[in-house]
Amino acid sequence: MKNKIKVIIVLFTIIILSTILMYMLIKNNNKGNNLSEEYRSVLTKIDYKNEITYVIGHKSPDSDTVGSAISYAYFLNQLGIKSEAALSGTPNKETSYALNFFNIKPPQIIDDATGKQFVLVDHSEYSQAINNMDKARIVGVIDHHGIGNVTNSELIYVRSSPMGSTASIIYYMYKECEVEIPKDIARVMLMSLISDTSNGTKKMTKADYIVYDELVKIADVDVNKLYNGMIDASLSYEGMTDKEIFMSDYKEYEIAGKKVAMGDLNAKNSDKAKEIAKQMYKYMEDNYSNLGMDILLLKIDNNDETSKEKSYMIAYGQNSVELLKDIFNNYDGNMLFVFDRNISRKADIIPSITKKLENNL
Repeated sequence: MKNKIKVIIVLFTIIILSTILMYMLIKNNNKGNNLSEEYRSVLTKIDYKNEITYVIGHKSPDSDTVGSAISYAYFLNQLGIKSEAALSGTPNKETSYALNFFNIKPPQIIDDATGKQFVLVDHSEYSQAINNMDKARIVGVIDHHGIGNVTNSELIYVRSSPMGSTASIIYYMYKECEVEIPKDIARVMLMSLISDTSNGTKKMTKADYIVYDELVKIADVDVNKLYNGMIDASLSYEGMTDKEIFMSDYKEYEIAGKKVAMGDLNAKNSDKAKEIAKQMYKYMEDNYSNLGMDILLLKIDNNDETSKEKSYMIAYGQNSVELLKDIFNNYDGNMLFVFDRNISRKADIIPSITKKLENNL
């Protein structure tokens, strides 16, 4: 009799504990679901006026700006927000190679923003946006650079984080809102991340490494083959005019009352980099007045791993050489600023120039 009572007590205890455990699991799951719904509600409470929201990146579209536009437009559509990805122009050779590699058609090109509704990705400055963006309705900004001069008196969604790519930020928005990442979307997000971080070798945060590993699994591609093909494409300027070369990765900034423009190119080795530098300096000299900038800059990365010279810069315009000499102190006395490491436009050059110009006010 006593043994039966003990068995009953044990069984009763197990039932009670199981019930408590199940309750806690259900409660925790509900918390997770509620949190996802809260994230979604923040995005859907924006007044989109039942119009198409175009998701677009900066002028001279590169891999991050294209991948981010495609992946964020898809994301918004999954939340019930009518969206379409758009480009500001023809993608550069690196990006075109990756899209062809995936057999993904590039989005439509929009060159005039007048009267349309946009989310801006990978930029937040009017100088980097398509024409008449100040005459458009901006309802969101997703960027991994500093916040620019885009303004809006209405309530909009802004997300800015110092991550390796804008696509990394978008990845976490998918996770927060529990939106599944399809293979094609993972592929363009991976394209963005490996382009902006040299295949995970620089400018990576711990959060980016998580994104990288997960996207590689979903994308189901040979990431090294993809990246090497993108690099080879980016090193080829065959058949391009001097203007197309200079503008292939070109951004404009307004800094302390100065209009500053900077291009970013790649070369196979030092000799090719110096050859491109001479070619582009002539272009900058001949087109300085037409471009309407105060300062023109160009960085060329050397992809020869055996070389001690990793990056080069040239400058043209209002005291531009003197400005760079004060900042970097690596002028060769002729035309080139020579760096023993790969420097970043976003992380190294523009912040240093901004600090210098603002301190001179």
